[in-house]
Amino acid sequence: MADEQEPVLQRAALERVLLRAAELQAVSADVPEALSEQELISVAGEVGISPAALKQALSEERMRIVLPDERGVLAAVAGPATFIAARLVSGVAPEVLAALDRTFQGEENLTERRRFPDRIVWGPRGGFAGAVRAIARLDGRGFPLVRADEVAASVVASSPGKAHVRIEASLAGRRTRAAQRAVAGVVLGAAGAVAMVAMNVFAPLAFAAGALVAATSAWLTRRNYRRDAGAAQLAIEQALDRLEFGEPKKRTLLDQLLIAGRPGQR
Repeated sequence: MADEQEPVLQRAALERVLLRAAELQAVSADVPEALSEQELISVAGEVGISPAALKQALSEERMRIVLPDERGVLAAVAGPATFIAARLVSGVAPEVLAALDRTFQGEENLTERRRFPDRIVWGPRGGFAGAVRAIARLDGRGFPLVRADEVAASVVASSPGKAHVRIEASLAGRRTRAAQRAVAGVVLGAAGAVAMVAMNVFAPLAFAAGALVAATSAWLTRRNYRRDAGAAQLAIEQALDRLEFGEPKKRTLLDQLLIAGRPGQR
């Protein structure tokens, strides 16, 4: 009788199995609330995670930035105005900063505003050049970071061959304009309701219509701001992905058509 081959799990199935096993382990086992770094390295070694990979993950966790909860009416209604991403990447700090500069000026339609030895601040590329580049981009992604007031990146050497990168994007101005539009919608709704009452429209109906206009305006402005904020956060994360994993392969028009024709593909 021939030996039966052991079943082989593909990458997606492997990830699902490991994730589910970790969930079951967390429920069924007495999992400690805390571990020292050395204990964590030992545990990781038992499941095949290299010490170098774990130490890099620990370094990134130590440098992880948690912004304090922003208070105020604008933050409560629309959300935060500052977005940050940080990561430890391979490379020499000046070269990493230069690569970010090329990415933001070439791929995000930004232009340099200020430059320091370990930090660059960019702003939206305005004028005719910025408008032409925005029109010429036909991939549907657009330039999400041009909606930011400014984008800044700091790159500091962490260890030989490693650099800590921190990118910040501020959308404070866009959030303020969104709030102003929401207030204008509320005022318009209230004024419309008063005008309808003056024209002898049934008062409850008039005020209901005014409230609907105000609520719709507030909801739309909040939704649009959060969409822009999410796109900006994704864009700075993607910039770090390019530093860590390299530039994605450029797809030709034929590649895009073939991918679009496959079910479930983007």
